[in-house]
Amino acid sequence: MSHLPIFIYFELAAFIVSILTWRYLKGTAFRLFPFFLFFIVAVELIGNYMAWVLHQKNSWLFNISTTLEFVFYAYIFSLALRNPAFKKLALRFMAVYPILVLLNLLFIQGFTQFHSYTVVVGNLFMIVLCCLFFYELLLHPLEGELSREPMFWIGTGILFFHLGDLSFDLLFNLLKNDATGKDFFLSINNNLILILYSCFIIAFLCQRNLVKSLSH
Repeated sequence: MSHLPIFIYFELAAFIVSILTWRYLKGTAFRLFPFFLFFIVAVELIGNYMAWVLHQKNSWLFNISTTLEFVFYAYIFSLALRNPAFKKLALRFMAVYPILVLLNLLFIQGFTQFHSYTVVVGNLFMIVLCCLFFYELLLHPLEGELSREPMFWIGTGILFFHLGDLSFDLLFNLLKNDATGKDFFLSINNNLILILYSCFIIAFLCQRNLVKSLSH
């Protein structure tokens, strides 16, 4: 446990909050979040164990988890977006992206290396989907306070994380042999994870408050 980075505790906190608020998440676009976050926490713990205890490469594990992560976020946006064309874009990404990852792993980067090339593609699409969501918010302003809207926090967290992560992934192959540069960008990435999962926690609490207010 001494080797666990702080962001894993934020992921665990988001998972716990999603469990505690799941009764309010059911029937919404967020209903699968507890299962998704359980998967994320499990992957982080297993990956940490492989690296620090077994001294084994864990890139293949994160190749799987990041692929599923992108697909899951696209699924959330496919439910949240209103425009049919935007929804189709999210659904097509869900279908095509795993194929791109597989082709990359088979013919370009290999299964034992982190799939940084296709992660860049995933980051770009997440940024696009977030921008489309906020564009729709401008077209259809909410009646209540924006800060009380759960999907606003989901979109904000995903946007901030993937904007920052994109810079790291674009430079990943240049920095992988530069310990100082790689550590610097990893520290940025880890802090972005804190923002991402903090936004998720806020979103779950907003959803709970929203349901409670509607029931009164």
